[in-house]
Amino acid sequence: MVKIDSSKYGSITLDRKVYEHDVYILPSGQVEEREYGHTFTKEQVEHLLKEKPEIIVIGKGTSGMASLSDEGRKLLKKEGVKIIEDWTPKIRDKFNELVKTKKVAAIIHVTC
Repeated sequence: MVKIDSSKYGSITLDRKVYEHDVYILPSGQVEEREYGHTFTKEQVEHLLKEKPEIIVIGKGTSGMASLSDEGRKLLKKEGVKIIEDWTPKIRDKFNELVKTKKVAAIIHVTC
């Protein structure tokens, strides 16, 4: 599974590879570019749900400005998926520990 090495404003490093854009991390370990934006939409959540994660980790940006839409939150609750949200620099250890034993997806904003 993918490991989050570090993040800083404008980028995140996953398995020693630097991504200078928002990302999805799927439970299969696939990393995909996420369209830039400050709201994680229902459609973006649906994309992550295709691989049936138990947990979705949300990186809200380096200062926590991004947020999960109400529709996205309702969908995750309906599907019984646990949500863990924090500023992007703070999710590293949580994500890396969870992927050892759980089926985890992530949606990560890399700027504000």
